[in-house]
Amino acid sequence: MTEPRDELVFGGEAAGSVALPLASIQSETVQAGRVKLDVPLESLGDSWGILRAVWDRVAEGGILTVVYGHGGSFRLSKFDVDNLLRLAGFDPAARSRFQDGGQTTARKVERVAAPLSCTVVVPCRNEVDNVGVLVDRVPALGTSTEILFVDGDSTDGTPERILELIRRRPDGQLKLIRQSGNTGKGGATFQGLRAATGDVVMILDADMTVRPEDLPRFYLALAEGVADFANGTRLIYPMDAGAMPGLNNVGNRAFSHYLSWLLGQRITDTLCGTKAVFKRDVPKLLDARPQFGGHDPWGDFDLLMGAGLLDLRVIDVPIRYVAREAGESKMRPWSHGMALAQTCAVGALRLKLGGRGRGRAG
Repeated sequence: MTEPRDELVFGGEAAGSVALPLASIQSETVQAGRVKLDVPLESLGDSWGILRAVWDRVAEGGILTVVYGHGGSFRLSKFDVDNLLRLAGFDPAARSRFQDGGQTTARKVERVAAPLSCTVVVPCRNEVDNVGVLVDRVPALGTSTEILFVDGDSTDGTPERILELIRRRPDGQLKLIRQSGNTGKGGATFQGLRAATGDVVMILDADMTVRPEDLPRFYLALAEGVADFANGTRLIYPMDAGAMPGLNNVGNRAFSHYLSWLLGQRITDTLCGTKAVFKRDVPKLLDARPQFGGHDPWGDFDLLMGAGLLDLRVIDVPIRYVAREAGESKMRPWSHGMALAQTCAVGALRLKLGGRGRGRAG
């Protein structure tokens, strides 16, 4: 590594600075005490990887400046930008406004991932065309990666296909359990959380509308100490056409505002199936679930409200939401929406009127 410079600018021009193209972020070896990413974050699309790479160009304790709020087909809020910076290894500071957007500075902090094992819990029902592709696409995570399918009485040959995959994987890291009773996806999810053996437990929907390749974002959010609970959000970046029907989108945004108030921390997506928690917190989350009425068919609200009850640090992890390629969605907006509304009502009684009462999980 060469001697750090005073300032670097990527993607723009600034007086007295060394301007470099964005493409050189990963290939450059020089560092600087002050680095500016002089293109709107929106113009980068999914900026998670770019910000992670910029971290290497900032000297220890140095400052990164980013601009946002224009230049793309969507707009990031200050909250969104701060989350992205924390996930990349920066501590966001003040913002200075300017015409058509915003500017934020952040200080580089230590970024060391603890060596943790992982379990990926995959609730599934009638996903025979997806499970093999999912196994191939799940990346290596941490020190080991267990993939745990929880089958909900499939009738299309899904469990038989999983057993075939297990026979081809003698390492013992691919497992199948049968769901107990007619308890919906939420029941399958919590059954998988209970059976998981990894230090970090992730949930991934079998439809792969959240790409398995994005799971390292969730692992690193926990392994690097950014949060105790990583909550996927599909509502930051543009999504594939048809990936989320309009009624689902409207309902999800409304529930997000409500749960943000309920938990006292902003949540931008309440129903993204991909989440990550520490295994050490799972028993308390399991204990907390009955307190929210048992109405949640998916388990997402029960998990988020449980995190609120335990005072866990929650961070939204932005992902690109893609359209399902095989199988069909199990979401029923009206009936499931009513069940989720009941969960919200019970959650308000427990979290706002009844007091949380348990403190942060340890």
